[in-house]
Amino acid sequence: MKTKFRLFKHTFIVLSIMCCFLLGSTSIIYALSDFSVFAAASNPPVSSQSPSAGNTPAAAGTASPSASETSETTEGTAPSTGGTDNPAAQTSSQPSNPQPGNTPGEPSGNTGSENQPGNDKPVPAHTTKTAAIAVVGDIMAHQGNLNNAYSPKTGTYDFTGFLEYVRPYLSKADLTIGNFETVTAGPKTGYTSYPSFNTPDAILTALSGAGFDILSTANNHCLDRGITGLTRTIQMINKNKMINVGSSTNGKDKYVFKEVNGIKLGILAYSGIYNGLDKKLSASQKSTYLSPINEQQMQKDIKAVKAAGSDAVIVIVHWGTEYQRTPDASQTSLSKKLLNWGADIILGSHPHVIQKSEIVKVNGKDKFIIYSMGNFISGYRRVDKAARPNKIYTEDGIIVNLLLEKDSKNNTVLKTVDYVPTWVDKYYANNRPVFKIIPIPDSNNISGKYVTSYNKPFIQQSYKNTMGIMAKMK
Repeated sequence: MKTKFRLFKHTFIVLSIMCCFLLGSTSIIYALSDFSVFAAASNPPVSSQSPSAGNTPAAAGTASPSASETSETTEGTAPSTGGTDNPAAQTSSQPSNPQPGNTPGEPSGNTGSENQPGNDKPVPAHTTKTAAIAVVGDIMAHQGNLNNAYSPKTGTYDFTGFLEYVRPYLSKADLTIGNFETVTAGPKTGYTSYPSFNTPDAILTALSGAGFDILSTANNHCLDRGITGLTRTIQMINKNKMINVGSSTNGKDKYVFKEVNGIKLGILAYSGIYNGLDKKLSASQKSTYLSPINEQQMQKDIKAVKAAGSDAVIVIVHWGTEYQRTPDASQTSLSKKLLNWGADIILGSHPHVIQKSEIVKVNGKDKFIIYSMGNFISGYRRVDKAARPNKIYTEDGIIVNLLLEKDSKNNTVLKTVDYVPTWVDKYYANNRPVFKIIPIPDSNNISGKYVTSYNKPFIQQSYKNTMGIMAKMK
């Protein structure tokens, strides 16, 4: 009996040991199996299309935009999706079966870089701002122009007909500028022509309606009715929702700022000629009302408008010699100084004929000069009895179209320059003179209701006169 009990005891111990061994082995096997599964999940096989080293999400700096990219923001522009133009910099989060809109090679809606440092905001798209500027030369009203505008039936004046055909070219610009070479001193002193101009207020109504925004009153006829006439002219310009530049009623605002589509323009105007009428003024009056050409003051003014944050500086200058087709030494000398002082665009008037334009590089930047823009509205004719040189060219004018462009880094450049030559036509209807400004955008396609068999040769010749001396951007 004892022998059987001892045998059973030993058998039980052996079986217990074997059970423990089996249980331990099973636990070890399960543990090893779990470890293999975990390892496989953490380290998938590397495919032949996986990104190279340095292009994984963990690679520093590869998914984050540069500081300059994240800082460039523009108003009214939809942000980009954070993608990049460099395919090698895209992450490997593309699905094996691309969804619509996520074709191979295009970034998906989630590039895998959103959690990288510096990627908390999407990179904005790059945009530019533009300002289209149209400028013209001398605006006058000779006796024939006054007769044309006057209605004997109503006893009123209407100048809108002069601008009928050029209105589309003026109104489409963001900013339109002209040289107002007359005064609107009111009817009390009478409406007169050369040599002492006084024009009805209706001319300002017509100019405003045609799209003009800024008129320069820095010229040799701004004092034709003295200080009273000048100040009233400025007031009437403002009343007609335009801005005066180049003279003042109170010594302030001789130059102006105008923001156009996010581009801030500093606009200045000066005259070197006042027909001797400035000699009747005291030094204090000259300082208050006028902006004469004075190099020291011009340099100071340009510096001031640039310091005030102007993206571009436009200088209008009344200078040169009447009826001379080429700029004189004083014009070319002063223009170089103005550009070096910071002017970007120089617009000349006074010679009553068109002088050449130039595109000049200053410190690698294109700048523009036109020495004289000729007559926009006038009664000058080639058949005048007056002994003037180059009378044939006094009928010519020009619309200069300048396009400024400002990029996302606030660099403003002159992007394009083009020209629409004009010619002042004169004919008679019902025994009364009629003046029309004729636009000539293309000499090879001169057409329109204003073109006749009589005036077409003059229009063609005017185009050649003007475009033969205009500079083009390269």
